[in-house]
Amino acid sequence: MHIWLVGAGYWGSKVKEALSKIPDVTDVTIVDIREGKTIDDITTKDPVILATPLWQHASQVIELLKRGHDVYCEKPLAETLEECMLLETLVRDQVLMVGHIFLYNPLLHELKNVIDSGELGIVHHIESRRLNWGIRQTKTTPLLSLAPHDVSIVNYLIPEAMSVTHAKGISFSNNTVPDYVEFGDINYTIKVSWWWPKRERIVTVIGDRGQAVWDEDSKQVVVFAGKMDGDYPVREVATRVINYTGPSPLENELAHFVDCVKTRKTPRTDVNNAVQVAEVLDAAAGYLSLK
Repeated sequence: MHIWLVGAGYWGSKVKEALSKIPDVTDVTIVDIREGKTIDDITTKDPVILATPLWQHASQVIELLKRGHDVYCEKPLAETLEECMLLETLVRDQVLMVGHIFLYNPLLHELKNVIDSGELGIVHHIESRRLNWGIRQTKTTPLLSLAPHDVSIVNYLIPEAMSVTHAKGISFSNNTVPDYVEFGDINYTIKVSWWWPKRERIVTVIGDRGQAVWDEDSKQVVVFAGKMDGDYPVREVATRVINYTGPSPLENELAHFVDCVKTRKTPRTDVNNAVQVAEVLDAAAGYLSLK
C-alpha cells in the first residue's frame, strides 16, 4: 500500500517512523508545506494521512473526501461539532478515521476490563490529567490541542453520555488564550495544560471498593483495593500491576487504519467517534473564560 503523508513536522515524523514498521505499507510520499507542497500535489487516490495543524483539518478533510480518498486525520477531526457533523455527511464508501490514539493503547482496554469486571465496585469518578511544559500557542487552546485525547478516553470508560456542567480556562502567561483548561461534571474531571512544571499523563478511576491508576508514561495500570477500618478508610495498597511492552499505540493505530483500508471495515475511531468527542468539547468551550 502506498500512503500520502501530509505534514512532516514533530508528529508527522513520528507517523512516518511508525508506518515503516507496518509490513503492508510499501511506500510513503511526504507532502510538506516547508517544501512548497500542499494536498493539491497528491496525484493518486491512495490513502492520505493528515498530520497538519488542527485548524487546517476540516478544510483538508473536506477536499480529500470530495476527491475520493480514504483519510486518517490527527485529532481533533475538526475544531467544532458543526464541522464534524458536516464531514459525517460527506463520507460515502470511504474510510475516515480520527487519531484518538489512546483507544489503541492496550492498557486502556485493561483499565476498561478492570472497571467492567466490578473489581472497583461502583465507579463514582474518573479524573484525567494531561499536563506538561510545552509550546505556548495562540491559534488554539489546550481544549482542542490536548483534551480530545482525554474526552475519547473517558467516553470509552464511561458507558453513559458525557455532559459538561462546569469549565474554566486560565492564562498563566498573559497569553491571549488559556494555558490551562479544566472541565467535567460529577462523574469526571479533565485537566489539560501546556504551562505546567511537571509532566502528568494520568487517569485515575475511583470506585467504592477500589481504585485504579493508569500512568501513560510508566506504561502500567495499578489497581488498589479500597478497605475500611470502621468509619475510617485504610490507606490503599496496590493489589496488582498491569504492564504493557508491545508495539506503540501509534503503531497499533496506523496498522488499524491500514487494515480498515484493505478490508473496508469501519474504524474504531470513525467520524461518529469524532462527533461524540466534539459534542463534549463544544459544551466545555461554552463555559470557558480567562481569569
